[in-house]
Amino acid sequence: MRKFSFRMQGFFFAILATLCLVSAASRAQAPSTTGSARSPQDQAADDALLNKARTLYYSTAKAGLAGFDCTVHPDWLATFVKANPGTTISNDDPRLLLLNRVAMVLHANLKNDSAALDWTPPSDALASDQTALLNQMHSASQQALGGFIQFWTPFVDGSVIPDNSSGLAVTHTASGVTFHAEASGTSVTEVFSNDLLLEHYDVLTGGTSIKFDPSYKATPQGLLVAHFVAYIQKADDPSAPVQQMNVAVQYQTIDGFPIPSQLDMELVGTGVFNMALSQCTVQR
Repeated sequence: MRKFSFRMQGFFFAILATLCLVSAASRAQAPSTTGSARSPQDQAADDALLNKARTLYYSTAKAGLAGFDCTVHPDWLATFVKANPGTTISNDDPRLLLLNRVAMVLHANLKNDSAALDWTPPSDALASDQTALLNQMHSASQQALGGFIQFWTPFVDGSVIPDNSSGLAVTHTASGVTFHAEASGTSVTEVFSNDLLLEHYDVLTGGTSIKFDPSYKATPQGLLVAHFVAYIQKADDPSAPVQQMNVAVQYQTIDGFPIPSQLDMELVGTGVFNMALSQCTVQR
C-alpha cells in the first residue's frame, strides 16, 4: 500500500476550504441598511419584478422536495491522477481498488442544507496505511458532499431571490437590474438580465470576495441551475491570486423531482472531485 501523498492531502485541504467559503457565501442574506429611498411606485414595480423572477425558476421548496438519498460512486482515478501530476496511476492501483470497495450513501436534507454520508468500508482486516487512507477519504468525501449541498440548495430552493425589494439598493440598466444589500460587514449583489436570468451573485464578507456566475437549463418545472463558476479572492488586495472553482451538475428525475445524478467539482489548477449518484429515493 503506497502512502497517501502529501499533495493529495493538500488538494483536499484546498478544495474543502474553498467549498466552506463558497457555501457560506451562497447562504448570505444580508438585510440592507443602506438602500436609497424609493417611491412606493418604484418599490412596487421592483417587487413585481422579483415576483416574476421567482415564477421562472424551479424551486425545491415549492415543489415539496425535502431531501434525497443516493448511492455515491466517486471517480477516484480522476481525483488521484489530477492530484499527482507526472505519476502514472492505473485502475489496478491498490488504493483505488480499496476505495472502490467502500459503499457510500448520501443523505441530503434540503430543509436545513445539510448532508450525511454513510461510509461502509470493507470488513476484512486492513493495514494501518489502508485504514489511514479510508479515514482521510471518508472525511474529505463527507465535507465535499456537505459543502456542495450547502451551496447548491439556495440556488434550487428559491432563497437566492429576495422576498421583496424593501431596503435594497436597486439599479436598473439597459441590460438588466442589480439588487444590492449590505449590513454587519457583509454585502450581497445580485445581477439579473432583462430576461431575469441570475447572471452574477457576489458576496463580500470577512475580507473575502466570492463571485458566483451560475448557469441554468430550461426544464418543464422551470429554470434549474446546471453550472457554477466561483471566483474567490482577498477583497482588500486586488493583486492577490484568484481561486476558481467550477461545479457542474447533471440531473435525473425521481418521482417527478429533478435531483443530481452527476457532480463534477474542480478547483482550477489543483484537482477534481467527481461522482455519480444512483439508486436514489426522495423525501417529500
